[in-house]
Amino acid sequence: MTFNFKKEIVIFSVIYLLAIVFLYLFLNGGAYLKILRYYLSLDAKISYAMTGSNSKDYYLYIPKIAVSAPIISPKDDSIQSILAGLEKGVGFYPGYQLPGQTGQSVILGHNSSFFSLLSKLREDDEFYITEGNFKLVYRVFSNDILTSQKTDELLSKKPENESIATLVTCWPIGSSSKRTVIQARLEHIEKI
Repeated sequence: MTFNFKKEIVIFSVIYLLAIVFLYLFLNGGAYLKILRYYLSLDAKISYAMTGSNSKDYYLYIPKIAVSAPIISPKDDSIQSILAGLEKGVGFYPGYQLPGQTGQSVILGHNSSFFSLLSKLREDDEFYITEGNFKLVYRVFSNDILTSQKTDELLSKKPENESIATLVTCWPIGSSSKRTVIQARLEHIEKI
């Protein structure tokens, strides 16, 4: 039996590439499944189970990308507390206003779960935040992919006389090199 160096290199390369692809899909498969599900059902709608409860919990609904998630308030402004909240839903970024108040509220989400399709939102798309018996209707006016430095600059600007909700996630999937930043204005509030 002779040793065929060329054949061994080809076999090694194929096994190595398959292992890399498998590892990548294992780590990012959930996000890509959501993207696939979105494309398979372009009319993705979510059902709203909004009851007239007196709860002060916040929920985020984005019909276009079929998101229905609780908005978690972190216990403090530590990274560990913020990340713990993102395991259960999306989260408020400490130091900003609550939805409906004048100023800016910032909501963070993982790009491998609830916010995997966030970049699909376009100008004039709507999303909703519910709190207790109220539904806050927001209309998108900006969709940007920014560096973390540019994101910090954008978030440092304080809007006057309007309520802005900013949704932020890392971009692309499996990376944190940039951020998808969606900004929307409060259009109106409905009683539910």
